[in-house]
Amino acid sequence: YYLDVTGTHFRRHFQWHMSYERYKTAITLNLECSGMESVLSHLSDNAYFNDTFHWLMFGGCKFEQMTCLLSAQNINYDASIMLVFDRGDRADVPRIFEVYDVRGTVKRRGGRVSFELLGTVSSLNQLPKRQARSQDLEGIELWTALATIDKLQSQSFIEYLNTVKRQTSYTATIHSYQLVKLLEMKLNFKLIVLLTEDWRFDLIGKNSSLGIVGQLQSKQVDFVTTPFGLTTERIAIFQTTIEIAHGTFYTVFRHPKSLNNSNIFMLPFTTIVWLAISLIFGAVALLIALLIVIIHRTGRSRSTLDWLVEQSLLGTLGMVCQQGIHHRIIRWSSNRVLVLVAMCSSMILFQFYCSFIVGYQLITPPKTINTLERLVDSEIQMTVENLSYHRDFFLVTLRGARRTNNPAALKLYETKVLPSRYGGFVNLSFGMQLVRQGGYAFHCETSYGNALIIETFTEREICELQQVQIYPQRPVHLPLIKGSPLRELFKVNLQLIKERGLLAYHHARYYTPRPKCNRQSSTHTEQILLEDVKFAFVLLAAGMAASAALLASELVFLRLRTWWHERHIRAIPAGFRWLN
Repeated sequence: YYLDVTGTHFRRHFQWHMSYERYKTAITLNLECSGMESVLSHLSDNAYFNDTFHWLMFGGCKFEQMTCLLSAQNINYDASIMLVFDRGDRADVPRIFEVYDVRGTVKRRGGRVSFELLGTVSSLNQLPKRQARSQDLEGIELWTALATIDKLQSQSFIEYLNTVKRQTSYTATIHSYQLVKLLEMKLNFKLIVLLTEDWRFDLIGKNSSLGIVGQLQSKQVDFVTTPFGLTTERIAIFQTTIEIAHGTFYTVFRHPKSLNNSNIFMLPFTTIVWLAISLIFGAVALLIALLIVIIHRTGRSRSTLDWLVEQSLLGTLGMVCQQGIHHRIIRWSSNRVLVLVAMCSSMILFQFYCSFIVGYQLITPPKTINTLERLVDSEIQMTVENLSYHRDFFLVTLRGARRTNNPAALKLYETKVLPSRYGGFVNLSFGMQLVRQGGYAFHCETSYGNALIIETFTEREICELQQVQIYPQRPVHLPLIKGSPLRELFKVNLQLIKERGLLAYHHARYYTPRPKCNRQSSTHTEQILLEDVKFAFVLLAAGMAASAALLASELVFLRLRTWWHERHIRAIPAGFRWLN
């Protein structure tokens, strides 16, 4: 297409042709045309000097004038511009052309435009090839935003970013900062750091400069050091480079030994087995009582009820618990057969029961809570790390939809996070303290949460840890502003850092892996806590209370009977008195 820069509707027509879809566009420009200053100003204002277009400009014989004109334009590092000058008279045969490569850095940060001679040619059909550009930003100042995540430090934040000590707080910023320092040394630029409080994902699409999102949207910085993952709503506010880390957001909790923690004495058998045992030994007690009633002799001093209680109920309970029984209960042959069979049956059941209770504190039970749905259905309470990253996941977007449509995640938030007595969102140290205490799950970034686990948890507690994933783990990027001329430069050099192992080195320093369960080092015997055997004490207390209640009722009944008897005694005649 040919466009006249002096035309009335040049800018409108030019805008139509500057749109592209897949292939890059080549544009030739005659700088000697009148009105070229306004055209170049329009191109600079719209940042058309970028890697999307290849420019071939002709400056005639006016070298100083044209270089001065281009030096004032917004020509960035990724621009592809060739400038051709005539050397000598145009009537000369052959004509001589000088071809220059026009390079820039970042204009808005004080970057300068340079002109490098590529060669001299006699024909424009064979232009010299551009050489690989030196990756030098000539010491310009690049601005970056960094989130402090509400962290209070006794030292300066730069000292905190350069620390080599393993951290128990958000470490993705430190990891990313070390990579940026490598880029700073390699690409020769100065870093100006702006501190912000948080990401502020709630400001996406709004006219604000607060937080990381606000700085990116308003383009007040060149890139952001605090990384974040790529989601649908964030695509419009930044450009990606390469994956520098991978988010490890998990819900951590100590897996209970059983889903029935209220009474471990009921764990060895299922409910059906307990019902079967109750029915069988209930039938044994009933048969013993029936034999007592049939063979009962009226001449005995004790009542039939006393015999039923002593021999049938207590005798059956003694057989179940492998205790001795009264000798009178086995005087009859029918009872001997019944007692022998019942004792053998209870002995077999008792062996299974005792072996389970003994091994309960020694073996590791299977971890059945391994999905989000099972975590929702369990009795485990839950808290979430107080990061806007996690709050953003459960919030409602500008269009009225939630970030997640996972019904299990929403149910977990509504039934466990919102009703939490601690407000749902707590800091890392308190959340891990609840996990160690037991009965609580804590959702956090485990890359630095694992460091706190290693420092505070015992080997037995580490072996009991279980992780459940709430939302997909996203790759983490170093964000640049939309339309940044540094994207390819940063992308290539970050890839080189990755290939040389420096990315993995810093990742290993600041991302602590999940601690492994070392069962052999845990040689101590786990103590039995009151929580484990509280049912026995509850049963004893209930029996004592029932016994005291029966004693009180018996005393009341005895007093009432005595009072009633004395009231109805007839008057004693004169000269008589009771002998007994």
